[in-house]
Amino acid sequence: MQSEVIDDILSVEDQAAKIVDDAEKKARENISQAHDKAAKIISESVEAVRESGKADVDSAEKLLQEHLAQYEEERERIESSENSVAPQVLERAVSRIVDRICRTEYFGENEQSF
Repeated sequence: MQSEVIDDILSVEDQAAKIVDDAEKKARENISQAHDKAAKIISESVEAVRESGKADVDSAEKLLQEHLAQYEEERERIESSENSVAPQVLERAVSRIVDRICRTEYFGENEQSF
């Protein structure tokens, strides 16, 4: 009778060990699947942000090109206008402004007006 009880105990211990092993195996599989799923989500998110950033850069480049074209049109209009200022006059004005700025002792709060 004792041997039957011992056999039953050993059988239960074997079943318990198998249950623990199965649970550990299932836990590793679940962790692996969760890791794979998280890696996929992260990869997709990174790609979405990358595409969004690329679209933002493309938009900014297009806007820059538009501004440059507008600037060029305005520059050409001014240069072709009869009322445009001669380069020599602009050079003298710039030189006078630079001279005054260089003679100013303090900037910011103590800034002198022209």
